[in-house]
Amino acid sequence: MTPNKEYIFSLVCKYDWSWAELARRMGISKTEVSRWISGKRKGGRKLFSGLIKAFPDEPIDKLFFLP
Repeated sequence: MTPNKEYIFSLVCKYDWSWAELARRMGISKTEVSRWISGKRKGGRKLFSGLIKAFPDEPIDKLFFLP
């Protein structure tokens, strides 16, 4: 499972959130979000669960590319 960055970025813009606000809603640090955005990290359980927590009404198949 891989996060759909393009879709997630569009949601962040739609809600007019900063990356810090996204991190807060995900329950992770701004540094972790920054590393994921820049491609330094692919993400793990904390990122996946954080995205679901930040966007609870979004379908899983839009937030993530499923195998």
